[in-house]
Amino acid sequence: MAERSFAAVLLAVALAAFVHFVRGGEVGFPPLGWPTGRTRYFTRAASRIALLFGVSSLVLLAAAGRLDALLSIPGIFVPLRQVTGAVALSGGSALLLAGAVLAGAAVGAVAARVTRRRLQVGRIGAVLPRARVELGWGALLSVVAGVCEEWFFRLLIPLLVTMLSGDPLIGFASATLLFGAAHRYQGWRGVVATTCVGALLAYAYLATASLWVAIGLHVFIDLNALVLRPVLAGDVDLRR
Repeated sequence: MAERSFAAVLLAVALAAFVHFVRGGEVGFPPLGWPTGRTRYFTRAASRIALLFGVSSLVLLAAAGRLDALLSIPGIFVPLRQVTGAVALSGGSALLLAGAVLAGAAVGAVAARVTRRRLQVGRIGAVLPRARVELGWGALLSVVAGVCEEWFFRLLIPLLVTMLSGDPLIGFASATLLFGAAHRYQGWRGVVATTCVGALLAYAYLATASLWVAIGLHVFIDLNALVLRPVLAGDVDLRR
């Protein structure tokens, strides 16, 4: 009972960090036509994700005595892992997966050039790099989001909810819905799309028993959206 009560307290703190992030609203969606302050925007966005999702995850996992879960899947997730099935991700499989992401970016970029329309789900246009100097910031944001959001939504929240409910399915379902809600600035289509992506990342984590596989996938997806596809589509001014 004491352990569940402590888990409830830690979950309340985690949800407070989540609410603070969501109420920020503008992360990922600066005002259209904003001519200056782009570097400050990217810095603030990355800092908020790192603090509210990354640092909070490390602190709360440490408080729960579960920092080891960053490297090995918690035992309370095993029943759900048995349902998803175990997948051994070899080096060749990882390269194939990366190739699929790159191919998807190329196809999307070609389609965007042909149709002269930016093909995307959700309102993310304002966060896309517009000049060569912003590509590095897009890459940084991709890495920070990939690492910190996976710590929070694929480990911390499922772990605490499972400790309370005793059911890892409830834990991962709750975290996946919160992951979609965290992207509400993208509009309802973006929320639906990111919820589906969150479910895919949760499956990747459970099937491979490696949080770092999910992190790698997340980083690849974000790099595709924020760096690779805009460059291939010709949306980035490479002269400045």
